[in-house]
Amino acid sequence: MTSFWRDPGLYFSLSLVLLAVFISWRESLQLEKELIWASLRGFAQLTLVGYILVWVFSQEGLEIVYLTLLGMTLMAAWIVRGRSEGIPGIFPIAFLALAVSLSLTLGFLVLGRSIEAKPRLLIPLGGMILGNSMNGASLTLNRLKGEVESRKHEILLYLSLGATSRQAIQKILKQVIKASLIPAIDTLKALGLIFMPGMMAGLIVAGESPLVAVRYQIIVMFMLLASATLTNLLVALLGYRRLFTTAHQLRDLGRAA
Repeated sequence: MTSFWRDPGLYFSLSLVLLAVFISWRESLQLEKELIWASLRGFAQLTLVGYILVWVFSQEGLEIVYLTLLGMTLMAAWIVRGRSEGIPGIFPIAFLALAVSLSLTLGFLVLGRSIEAKPRLLIPLGGMILGNSMNGASLTLNRLKGEVESRKHEILLYLSLGATSRQAIQKILKQVIKASLIPAIDTLKALGLIFMPGMMAGLIVAGESPLVAVRYQIIVMFMLLASATLTNLLVALLGYRRLFTTAHQLRDLGRAA
């Protein structure tokens, strides 16, 4: 652990931050304080996480893994709630969607022997799933809310003709879910041709065979695609209900916020 603090390359990398600060100052962007604060905060947070993971990985049982993933899921759901302002009662829906996608995706990989049930694999991969799913859920819910607000008269027309809330919003749901998966699909199309993903690059830099790196990267990309699909589908199908009353009336989202 002491070698971590004695690594000159770690501190030399801070010069890249200073370059960004200089550019901000030179172009009068007024982002110097934010860049410095964000860099220091990120450094401190990652260092703290590193020491925590050293302790977690030293534990033999998987109970600490489950508790860690549970805490991460709760935090991710809380962030989704904060980003989905205007949609009431979205926290339990976000938590359920994230928990289901995390459990099914990791469970399937372990059962299929794609990965081993070890803390040093489950926690990092779980974090990747939650981070990707969290962003997807936030974007899906925000797009859903925006579409409902912009097509309010269309929805009200359907409701006035006797349609249920699901029938009135069915077209919007399909469009939102489809649009939410475009980034993941485009990423797969460009994989290896336009960019080299983080895990693959990290393993190669660490000295692993490119084929070993490719194996893990393929697992990760398929894992993220599946978890994003599950999460976005669940938050859309469960979240739209929060936009209507039990009597199938469209809520005033401005007041709900």
